[in-house]
Amino acid sequence: MKCFVRRSVICCVLLIAPIARGTLLLVEPFAYTNGTLVTVSGGAWNTHSGSTGEVQVVSGRAEMSASFSEDVNRLIPGQPYTSGSATILYASFTLNLASGPSGLGNYFAHIKGSGTSNYRAKVFAFSAGASPGQYRLGLAGADNSPAVTNAVFLTTNVDYQVYLRYVLNTGVATLWIDPTNEVSVSVTATDAAAASSIIAFALRQESGIGTVRVDDIRVGTSFADVYQSPTPVPPSIAQQPASTSTIEGGAAVFVVTANGSAPLSYQWRFHGTNLPGAISPTLTLTNIGLAQAGPYSVQVTNAVGVTNSAVATLTVVGASSNGLLTVVHYNIHGLFNTDWTTNAAQVQAIARQLQYLNPDIIALNEIPAGDRNEMTNWMTAFFPTYTLAISPGTDNSLHSGFISRYPITRSQSWLDGVGLTNFGFAGTFTRDLFEAEITVPGATEPLHIFTTHLKSGPTGDDQDRRAAESSAVSNFFATVFVPAYGNRPYLMTGDLNEDIDIPLSHGNQPIQRLIAAPTGLKLATPLNPFTLSRFTHSIQGSNSLDARIDYVMPAGVLASNLVTSQVFRTDKLNTLPPNLNSNDCIVASDHLPVVMVFRYPDPQLVTTLTVSDSDAALAWPALIGRRFTVERSVNLASWTVAASNITATTSPQIWTTSANASPAFFRVIRQP
Repeated sequence: MKCFVRRSVICCVLLIAPIARGTLLLVEPFAYTNGTLVTVSGGAWNTHSGSTGEVQVVSGRAEMSASFSEDVNRLIPGQPYTSGSATILYASFTLNLASGPSGLGNYFAHIKGSGTSNYRAKVFAFSAGASPGQYRLGLAGADNSPAVTNAVFLTTNVDYQVYLRYVLNTGVATLWIDPTNEVSVSVTATDAAAASSIIAFALRQESGIGTVRVDDIRVGTSFADVYQSPTPVPPSIAQQPASTSTIEGGAAVFVVTANGSAPLSYQWRFHGTNLPGAISPTLTLTNIGLAQAGPYSVQVTNAVGVTNSAVATLTVVGASSNGLLTVVHYNIHGLFNTDWTTNAAQVQAIARQLQYLNPDIIALNEIPAGDRNEMTNWMTAFFPTYTLAISPGTDNSLHSGFISRYPITRSQSWLDGVGLTNFGFAGTFTRDLFEAEITVPGATEPLHIFTTHLKSGPTGDDQDRRAAESSAVSNFFATVFVPAYGNRPYLMTGDLNEDIDIPLSHGNQPIQRLIAAPTGLKLATPLNPFTLSRFTHSIQGSNSLDARIDYVMPAGVLASNLVTSQVFRTDKLNTLPPNLNSNDCIVASDHLPVVMVFRYPDPQLVTTLTVSDSDAALAWPALIGRRFTVERSVNLASWTVAASNITATTSPQIWTTSANASPAFFRVIRQP
């Protein structure tokens, strides 16, 4: 007998041929020895496609992986259940994902008719649209993508129960997650799927599913046959709310993830006092004032218990106040509007957003080559006290540029039109690597900011040129800039036209080349505070963001002194500030602006250091699951890696080292 406490269970409902109601047809507890499922099950499970022997039994559960291809099924006693029947079949199983699915995911379970492709009620797992580190389930009648998506966000390494219902004579399938009865909230597949006769329940391996564990499959003719009532579990905090910072007038989001028997109730508190209406797992604050800085926590309750989260601190700083530097990167979509005068709707929408963000430095991509003079008019109208520098380098269509609150003492084009043969491509650099050297009041050294716009396009030639261009940029930093000025604060922005999450099989990983150690550049991943999405493109058209291609990569002391960052999006602001329109982000460009605020010019390390006996402990606020690198220096000029791939398990995260070593400085950098 297997005994364990399950958090939730997944159940599937199927409609079948004439058969007595209330019959439990199949129970599969996977009570086999570890090994190949089709072998250890004694023939109860059979392969119907892929390479035989890949689905495994591990610790009493069937385990499937994205790296394998075998699909298996177990016949339902009494089959076939013909499509002409009005009887309903139900099936349930426990689901646990040891590792999460990819963005679009794939389907991993379904009911099966005769033949090799007669599949219905397909259950999908995917991460698109879910919070970071979580996933969702979707359902299709017969399509190879989910026709509907369940709204519940699921967490890896947690058990869930879901129910499916398939009506044989109509082909309609329905999905529940953790229901209490058959009328609980559900989703029904909307794709047109012809009614099909059913013979088996099937498990599927395919790219994108992650690592899937399935247990306790049941198939019956009523909901009661397959329902498995979970043991009540008191609430517990799986992911603590993380401390964060924002500028005055900005936004902040605290998120908690809790486990336990549903329903879970939430109550956020500020200084220990309940916040009215703050009763969801996410606390969103907008148009923040200085008085809202302080400690936030949340209490989670259910029918069998209560728990309190750790305290997360909100720091609120005045926009562009002394000791801070705000940088915005924005691709303004320059090729797709013929009117760049100050009266143009697009230009005014761009200006409204930038005036609201009030940055010290704005890095711009896609300035139309024929409208450089309009940029001077534009800056004079909207930022009359700022300084403008536009790159002379161009592909005859587009330029890059900077607008700065502080004096631009020098600007320089570095790679415009240079040959890429040494970097594996028989062509030239499409657009410029443009630099501005800026004097920030109170700083002992100038700030160097670079921007570039790599080759766009999905073809192999585009990918090869883009990769070669990124190698050329990396080579410039490693051999030209860093040896001469690597101890100064610097950063690079750009529309890099590729998402770092694109696998090597579909691209040449230009982002990874840019953040290679010799460049000093570090990957930062700002999120939209309301959606927690990192995507910046494409907001126009379908209003469906699909990629992260706009980056701000800090280096040196800036990488250690990032105060706050976000992908800015006006249509998600709950309370719209004056002088902003909700659709400004859509009218302005197909890209969203990326905002970063740094401690500057007097940077402060954001870690705390505690020495006890022979150990020194660094602690820093961290979101559970994110990875960090600790770097060590003896002179604050050159740094070496002391520890990498530190995955945060608590907040604050703590890293220890010997206190008996020679004196050194330490800094913490967040990895991708």
